[in-house]
Amino acid sequence: MKIAGYSELSKDAVYLLSRAEFEKQKVITNEYAVKVLGSYRKATSMLDNLSKRNRLIQLKRGQYIIVPLKAPNQLWMPNEYVIAALWMDNIPYYIGYTSMYSYWQFTEQVPQSVTVLNTEKEGIKNIKNVKFIAIKVSPKKIYGTKKIKIEDQDISISDKERTLVDFIFRPMGSWENVQSVINAQISSIDISKLISYLIKYPSAAVRKRGGLLLEKAGVSQDYLNTLKKSIGDKNTYTNFNPFISSRKGKVNTEWKLIING
Repeated sequence: MKIAGYSELSKDAVYLLSRAEFEKQKVITNEYAVKVLGSYRKATSMLDNLSKRNRLIQLKRGQYIIVPLKAPNQLWMPNEYVIAALWMDNIPYYIGYTSMYSYWQFTEQVPQSVTVLNTEKEGIKNIKNVKFIAIKVSPKKIYGTKKIKIEDQDISISDKERTLVDFIFRPMGSWENVQSVINAQISSIDISKLISYLIKYPSAAVRKRGGLLLEKAGVSQDYLNTLKKSIGDKNTYTNFNPFISSRKGKVNTEWKLIING
């Protein structure tokens, strides 16, 4: 059996790859290969060999992305967001932090990695010279997401308002930059949605900082009053600027913040 581009492969390898493409499999697993080839030993050995030949891209042990036949000299890689989605498989996740700061144009800096917040994985993985950072978070933080479609794959990302919440929690650049970004974005976001996302966020410090940042950006007190109620009655004060550890500064009793710089 000879197919253009597969002449250097065995009959079984051609059968496995062509069947997977015909069945529109985006990922080949050990289990799938065993089902097709009928032998665990043959399947795992072949998958390893095909990966070394750049016919497959390994996502993780026993899981591979198929390189299309039409790819010239197998020099092909899917969009990095597609890889991230396939890497997560069925784990609740969203692409966020610096990846989305760039996507939503909060910054002009091009991210050097893809950050994936999820409920199970933690660590760094390099796939075809692209760095993927998996950050394990509480399921309570998996909200405010939207689906975009890339290469016929649904990708979960944080929407603009949710990304602003993450930007307050995990700022990029100086703390003054956070205020500048909020000021610039305030006219193009859904304020009600942003307030609801802040209220839902499981950190009072983020809600306090977010409240004052929005107040400084000119958001109406009608919106902010519900956010203030979510802070609670505890007299625990938080540093407004998280980059500065000193707790010296004026006290804002409304938001229970120390204006420390």
